[in-house]
Amino acid sequence: MTVDPAAPQPRIQVRTGALSAWDDLLERCPDPEFTATSTWTELVARHVAAAESLYLLAELDGSVVGGLSAVTRIRRGIRRLESSLEGTLAGPQVIADVAPDQRAAVAVALYRALADRLGGRSILAAVTVPAGSDGDPGGALLGGRWQRQDYDSAVVDCRGGLDHVGHDLWTNNRRNERNRGLKRGCTLQVEHDPEALADWYPLYLAGSDQWAQAPVPLALLQDLLTSTKHGVFNTVRHEGALIAGHMCFRSRGRLVAWQGAVRPDVHRTLFPTTLVYWQDIILACEEGLAGVDFGGCVGRDSLWDFKRRCGARPTPRCQLIARSSLGRLMQGAADRWRGRPR
Repeated sequence: MTVDPAAPQPRIQVRTGALSAWDDLLERCPDPEFTATSTWTELVARHVAAAESLYLLAELDGSVVGGLSAVTRIRRGIRRLESSLEGTLAGPQVIADVAPDQRAAVAVALYRALADRLGGRSILAAVTVPAGSDGDPGGALLGGRWQRQDYDSAVVDCRGGLDHVGHDLWTNNRRNERNRGLKRGCTLQVEHDPEALADWYPLYLAGSDQWAQAPVPLALLQDLLTSTKHGVFNTVRHEGALIAGHMCFRSRGRLVAWQGAVRPDVHRTLFPTTLVYWQDIILACEEGLAGVDFGGCVGRDSLWDFKRRCGARPTPRCQLIARSSLGRLMQGAADRWRGRPR
């Protein structure tokens, strides 16, 4: 992204709480993520503790030409401003008929306005976007208040159909695990009952604790499933018992596998992780979706290798983080603590 210094500078308006005109703006933007909509933003604000929706609107010549949706939430006494939640994408949105040089200026102005809201208990702002998109600032913001981290998300291309994915993209070991799990009586399905999510949620809580991650509230997952057309809950059952689940959502013609958990005691006998990945792919192919996004991996670890063997290929993303002065001090202290000898 490059910014023409002579280009008109947008004026930014800030709105908190639900904004009825937000989705009218998104209809003029090229193919926004579901997680940039007011539906998603207000669901998160409703169900996440101490959270509030935030909308930044960019104006040029008196017309709204772009915006950025975010949620402010307080965790451990500090406020975070997030245009994403637990790995989801959002970031700046710019209407389609804005000229290229002005598109860059709009996106950069929105980033700066979000960072300007830091101070007091608001110590961190975070935005996650596809690399190379309108929301990707490239070098324009580097060296300033924002730090950039590039990573890959693991995406399976489903446009060739289910047979193509299973025969040509999956490796032999994944196919063998899938086949053994099915022969041992596992069944795959899409669940529509929010009580199925409640049955699965203890597995998810245990997994979140193991990974030291803050769990997404059950009520948010259930509301996403029952009150929107985007939510999907894919499961694996064995003898009626739920042994794996992926809470997913549809966005921009793909299925995003957002939150997952399996029963660890059957990991090596029934292969629930392999099976729930296969169910995601089945659904995407049945619905004619372009792919399944299995989420990001930093580095090439065992989880990345697992996703690769399920047919995934790297798709570049970037996360941008800005911190207040207090936030930088706290981050420095945390880095020093992690670097202490044990």
